[in-house]
Amino acid sequence: MKKNVLVAIYESSPAQILIALVINAFYAAVLGFSLVPSAWIVWASASRILGFGPGASAAARGLANLLGGAQASAPGFGAFVLLGLAGGAAVFTYFLWGALFQASLVRLLSLGIKPGRYPKVSLVTLRWLIYSGIYNISTRTVLPFIPVSWFITAYFRIVGAKIGRNVYINTPWLNDAYLLTLEEGVILGGNAEISCHLYEREWLHLERIRIGKDSLVGTGAYIPPGTDIGERCVVGARCYLRKGTNLPDGSVYTVIAGLPARRAFGIEKGRAPLREGRGE
Repeated sequence: MKKNVLVAIYESSPAQILIALVINAFYAAVLGFSLVPSAWIVWASASRILGFGPGASAAARGLANLLGGAQASAPGFGAFVLLGLAGGAAVFTYFLWGALFQASLVRLLSLGIKPGRYPKVSLVTLRWLIYSGIYNISTRTVLPFIPVSWFITAYFRIVGAKIGRNVYINTPWLNDAYLLTLEEGVILGGNAEISCHLYEREWLHLERIRIGKDSLVGTGAYIPPGTDIGERCVVGARCYLRKGTNLPDGSVYTVIAGLPARRAFGIEKGRAPLREGRGE
C-alpha cells in the first residue's frame, strides 16, 4: 500500500510540481542561511564605512565624512576600497560557514542510507535527491574555489568520507562521499569524478569506493560505484573505469597507444613495467 501511494504521487503532475517547489524552496533557504554571516559582514561594514544606520557611531560618521560617505556628496575612493575588502571578507566567510553548514546537512540527510539497490520511487531515493541538491550547491559556490586545501578535505570528512593523511583533492566531484575511502597519499586530479552512485534502469545503485595508498587518479577520470583501487595505482587522465572494477596493487590504467595488446594488458594489471628493460 505504501509503495502504491508513492507511485501515485510520483505519477501525478500536480504533486510533482508541488514537490519540486517545496524542495527548491528548501534549497533557497539552505543557500540563504549559508549567506547569513556574509550578509551581516556586508551590512555592518557598509553602515559603518558610509556612516548610516543605527549602528553607526559618531566616530563612524566622522570616518564617513573623511572618506566621502553618506554625509558627503558621494562616497570617496577610500570608501569603495574598504567596502571591497569587506566584500572579500564576506565571500571568504561564506566559503567557511557555507561549506560547514552544507556538508553537515548532507551528512545528516545521508545518515542510515546503506549501499544497495533502491527503486526510483522510494524514501531513500527522495533523500538521495535532496542531499544531492545541497551537494550541488556546494559544487557550484564553494568547492571549486578551495581545491587542494585543508578546507575541501574537511568538507568531505564532514560529509562522511574516510580520508587518510597527505591526501590531495583537486576536484569537487566526490558524489556520495560518505561511501568513499581515500587512503594515505592519494591524489585526485582536476575535475576527476568519483561517484558512489549510479542510476540505471529506474534503480538507484549505491556502492562503496576505495582508493588505496599512494594511488593517483588523473584529471577528468571517472571512477564508478563499486570500484576498488589498490595501492600505488595510476588511473590516467580521462580514463573511465567500469562499474565494480578491481585494480590490483601497482596497476596502471590509462589510454596506451602503440603497444601490443598483451603488453598493454600487462601494464594495466601491474605485471609489466612501464618501460621495457626496466624493473619499475
